[in-house]
Amino acid sequence: MLEIALSIGGLLLSVLTYFAGVRRGKKDRQEDLAAAAAHEADHRIDRVVQRYVTLVRTNKTGALHGLLVAGVKNLQSSDEIRLARERAAAQTGNDPLRQYSLAGADLKEFIDACVFDNTSVKNDRELLERFGKK
Repeated sequence: MLEIALSIGGLLLSVLTYFAGVRRGKKDRQEDLAAAAAHEADHRIDRVVQRYVTLVRTNKTGALHGLLVAGVKNLQSSDEIRLARERAAAQTGNDPLRQYSLAGADLKEFIDACVFDNTSVKNDRELLERFGKK
């Protein structure tokens, strides 16, 4: 009888240990996915900023148009765009969106509203009307 109780107890302990490990594994996986997403976002931001800085330093373009050409539309959120804006301003000395009053505005909405080509922002007047001028 004692052997049966010990084997059932061992079996229960094994099952509990297994489920605790599965639970811990899921938590670790979620943490890893969050870290990977943050890392990927940082790389996206850095690529945009480096392209922008190169464009500004070679006098090819700057400000909003430079950000657009550098790929700011590929950023996935307002926070990513804000970070790119801050990093670009830190590296070039000028805020690329300085001509627009964007305090409290959704930067992703603003960037998505931009229409541009290789030479200029096509709807600059509409953007100034919509988001105001500083």
